[in-house]
Amino acid sequence: MRKFLFALTVVLLSSIVLAGAVEVVFWHNMSNPVDKRAIDEIVQKFNETHPNIRVKVVLVPGSETEVTKLMTAVAAGTGPDVYYLDRFTVAQRAHQGVLEPLEDYLESIGIDTTELRSQFFKFSVDEASYNGKLYALPWDTDVRVLYYNKKLFREAGLDPDKPPVTIDELDEYAEKLTIKQGNRYVQLGFVPWFGQGWHYTWGWAFGGKFYDEKTQKLTFADDPKIIESFKWQKKYADKYGMKNLGAFFSMFGAEINPFIGGKLAMVVDGNWFLAQIRNFAPKDFEYGVAPIPYPPYGEPNSTWAGGWSLVIPKGAKHPKEAAEFILYMATEGQTIYAVKSGHLPTYKAALPKLIESDPAQEAFAEILPTAHCRPVIPVGALLWDKLTEAREYILWGKKPVEQALMDAQIEVQEALDKALGK
Repeated sequence: MRKFLFALTVVLLSSIVLAGAVEVVFWHNMSNPVDKRAIDEIVQKFNETHPNIRVKVVLVPGSETEVTKLMTAVAAGTGPDVYYLDRFTVAQRAHQGVLEPLEDYLESIGIDTTELRSQFFKFSVDEASYNGKLYALPWDTDVRVLYYNKKLFREAGLDPDKPPVTIDELDEYAEKLTIKQGNRYVQLGFVPWFGQGWHYTWGWAFGGKFYDEKTQKLTFADDPKIIESFKWQKKYADKYGMKNLGAFFSMFGAEINPFIGGKLAMVVDGNWFLAQIRNFAPKDFEYGVAPIPYPPYGEPNSTWAGGWSLVIPKGAKHPKEAAEFILYMATEGQTIYAVKSGHLPTYKAALPKLIESDPAQEAFAEILPTAHCRPVIPVGALLWDKLTEAREYILWGKKPVEQALMDAQIEVQEALDKALGK
C-alpha cells in the first residue's frame, strides 16, 4: 500500500510540474532514422533535466524549401519556438526579419555570448551571425576531402598509399585510371564536378576569394585563381566530352554511386560519404581519404563546411525558454548527437568524444578548424545558384569562363547592393 501511495504521489507531482511547464515547440526535418532517434533522445534528456520547460518535437518533412511553411506559420502566429535552419541561410533569413536575435535572449538568461562563441569553430559562428550579432547557434557540420580506390590504384600501377597531392598529379592519375572501350568509358579516374566538387571546392583549393567582407563586393570574376579553377574544370569537359561523361554516369542511376561501385577511382565528397561506403560498398572495398589536391599557388588542406543551426523564428511565443533549449541542444546535446549520428560537431568539446567513438573521423576532424564557409550575405542562395549556372555554361561551352563569371557577379552584386540598401 505504501509503495502504491508513493508511486501515486510521484505521478501527481510530475503532473503538477508538467502542468506548469512552458511548452516550447521545436520543428525539424531530420527524418533519417539515426538522426531522428538521436534528436529525440536529446530532447528527452532536456525535458528530464529542465522541469520548467517541455519541448514538443514536430517533424516537418522537406528541406530548406520548407522555410516557406515556416514563414507562413510565422505570419499567422502559429510558428514554432525553435526551428532547424540551414546555417548557410541564417544571414538571409535574419535580413528578411524572419528570425529573432538569439544573442539578446541568451544574454537575458545570463550567458556570456563572447565566451560562448569561442566554444564553436569560427566558420560556424560566422555563418550563424548577421551584422555582428548571433541569430543562431551552430549544430552539425561537414568537410570535403578526396576519396580514392586503392584497388584501382594498384591495377593502374599507382601506389595505393600515395594519393595525388597536386593538381598535376590528380590529372596524371585521372588519365591512368580511365578505361575506354570503343566509344564509351567503362571506368573513370576523376571528374572535378562530381560529388562535392563544387565551384567553392575548387575556387578555394586554387587559393581564390569569392567575396570581400570589408568592401561588401563579390570578387570571383576578377580573381585569376578562381578563373583558373574553372578553366581547369573545362579541360576535363573538353578532354572527356560532356556527353560521354553523361552517358557514363547514366549507367548507374540515382541509387548506385559509381565510386562505391568501383568504376570511379577518385571523388571529392563529404565526411558523411563514409557512412555510405560502410553501408553499401563490398566488404573487400579498399579506399583511402586525403586532402583535396591543389596547384602550386593554391591552398593546402583546403576544404569548406556547411551544416545546420538552431534559431528562434520571429514571433515565437516563448523565446527565452527557446534560447535555453537551443543552448542545451548546441552544447551538451550536440555532443550526444555527434556520437550517435556520426556527424561532425561545431561544438569543439564534442569532437574528441566523436573521434573516441569512431577513430576514422579523425581524418576529417584534422582539417575542420581551417574550413571555409560560404559568404555570409543576405543573397547567399542566389550566389550559389548563379555560380552553379555559370559553371554549366562553361562546361558545355556556352560561354567563355570570364564572361560566365562576370555575368553572374554583376547579377548577384546588384541583388546584394539592393539587399544592403545601397
